[in-house]
Amino acid sequence: MLYKKQRFILIFFIITAISFYWYGCSQESERETTSVEKKYHFLDNLGSAEVIAENADYVKVAKTEFTINNDKREVLFEHPNSEVVFKDVSINENAELKFGVGIDQTAWDKSGDGVLFEITIVNEKSQNNVVFTRYIDPKNNVEDRKWFDNNLDLKAFTGQKVSFVFKTTGGSKGDGSYDSAGWSSPQITSSGGKEKD
Repeated sequence: MLYKKQRFILIFFIITAISFYWYGCSQESERETTSVEKKYHFLDNLGSAEVIAENADYVKVAKTEFTINNDKREVLFEHPNSEVVFKDVSINENAELKFGVGIDQTAWDKSGDGVLFEITIVNEKSQNNVVFTRYIDPKNNVEDRKWFDNNLDLKAFTGQKVSFVFKTTGGSKGDGSYDSAGWSSPQITSSGGKEKD
C-alpha cells in the first residue's frame, strides 16, 4: 500500500513538473513572437523633405504612378539632376531599406541616355555614406526595361537619426531629355525588440 502511495505521489510530481515546463515554454515563445514591426514610408513624408532641383517640375511632391511591363507602382518622381533629402529618420533594430528604381515606359521610345540613381545616408557624425548606385538606360538597353528592386541592410546605422539623400543624375552624354526616373515605394521596415509587457 505504501509503495502504491509513493508511486502515485511521484507520478503526480512528474505530471506537475511537465505542466509547468510546457507552460513556461509557451509563455517564452509568446514573448519571442511578440515583436513590433515598424515602417517608414518616404512618400508619406515627401511634404517635409528638402527638394534640390534645377527645375521645380523635376520632383513631384504628390502621388505619382509609373507602369513598367504592366506593373503599376507609386513612385517618387525625380527627373535628373535633383536631390530629395529626408532628415532625422530614426533607424531601428533590424531595419531594411526597400525600394525599386525604373524609368517610365512611356519615355522608352524617346531621346535620352539614361539615369544614374544614387542614395546617400548622412549619419549623426555628418559623414556621407553612399549605399546605392545604379545606372539604367532602358531607351538604349532592352535589359533595363523593368523595375530593379533592392533591399539594403541598415544595421550600420541602428539607433541613429540619419538623413537620406535620393539623387538622380543624367547619363554620360548629358542628355536629360524625357528622363522620367522613379523610386518605387521607398520605405524602411524594421522588426525587432520585443514589445514591453
